[in-house]
Parts: sequence; structure tokens; C-alpha cells
Amino acid sequence: MPKHNPFIIIEALDAGGSQTQTDLLSARLKKAKYTVHQYHFPQEDKATGRLIYDKFLLHQNKQPFSRREQALLFIQDFFSKADEMHAIMAQAGPHVIVSDRFCTSTMAYQTVGKSGQDRKKMLDWIHWLCWQGKPVLPKPDKVIFLDTPVEISLKRLKGKKLDFHETKEKLTTFRRSYTTLAKDQGWVVVSSMDGKRERTRQEIHEEIYSHIRKILP
Repeated sequence: MPKHNPFIIIEALDAGGSQTQTDLLSARLKKAKYTVHQYHFPQEDKATGRLIYDKFLLHQNKQPFSRREQALLFIQDFFSKADEMHAIMAQAGPHVIVSDRFCTSTMAYQTVGKSGQDRKKMLDWIHWLCWQGKPVLPKPDKVIFLDTPVEISLKRLKGKKLDFHETKEKLTTFRRSYTTLAKDQGWVVVSSMDGKRERTRQEIHEEIYSHIRKILP
């Protein structure tokens, strides 16, 4: 159990259910009398997040960003909330931070297709940027990866305006990167499927909460 107020991240593919599960977890914690601080990244209502959506996610750039440029853009958005999050983790509790995505997303997305030393160098650089030296981002106490099949994500995205990442090919490579990272870094993996049956939101939430309750003050 952490000595500070816990910080929880829920990761998923686009339309993989991370927003839904972040909402359900936050509501449950509030009911249990915790003060909950809920975040969503990128921040669509902030300049840092809006830049990501407008320049990068919604339109494929005519002058593509390098992987490190992409990482810096996203990490700047996380750092815009870093001081606030550090302060919450340090104050008298019981407080809980719940975030729909964080720098763990950047680790997954920017290592797509990389392996061996090439992948290690990119991960080491992102780790250094986020968690070593000064300034640093807050470190999560638990990362949950909600593993959703690409076909399910695409079905949920049907009829919505898609960003250029939301294709079957790209989502497949992102899922592979997420599962590799989850295994390497000891994240909790929660499947959205029970065999061939799609699990209900509540079933998934109950499994997530069974892991979270172990770190609650």
C-alpha cells in the first residue's frame, strides 16, 4: 500500500472503454468517501491537448513529426498537470487520482514496431523524460490495461469521426505494443472478453476494483 495518496491509470485502445471505466471507478470511490481527482489525456479543453488534437490526431500532418517530437508533444500535456497531481498525492487523504491515459500511452505508441535495443533506447528516453531528474511526472501506483479486441474497438467507433490512428492496421499494432509493455512493466491486464462473449461494463469494473482496493488507504 502506498504511503501517499494513490495514483491509478487506466489504458486502452481508442473506444476500448478507458473513459467508461475511469468514470465507473471514480463514482465508486466517491461513494466510498474518497476525494477523487479524475483526469483525461490529451486535455481537449487545454491549449496543450488542443494542439495535439488539431495538429496531430485529427489531421495527418503533411510534415510528419518524428517519434520523439510526438512524445514531447504529449508529455508536455501531462506536465501541465504534474505540479497539481504531485500536490494531491502528498496532501492528507483520503484522496485518489484516476487518469484515463497518461505517459504510459506514450510508451506504448512510440515503441510500435520497435524491438531489441531500438525499443529499449526509446523506452529509456521516455522514462528519463518522465521520471528521472527534474522536473518529473508523478509515478502511478497501478496501471490497468483494458485489453479490447480491435474488432470491438472498430465496431464502437463506427459512425464517429475518426482520427488517422483509428484504422484496423494501426489499432492492431497499438494493441500488440500495449500487451508487450503491460507484460514487461507488470501492469494489470483486464480483458473485455469472456471467451467469445463481450463482458458487461459492470463485470469489467468489478475486476478493476478488485485490483484497486488493494492499494487504497
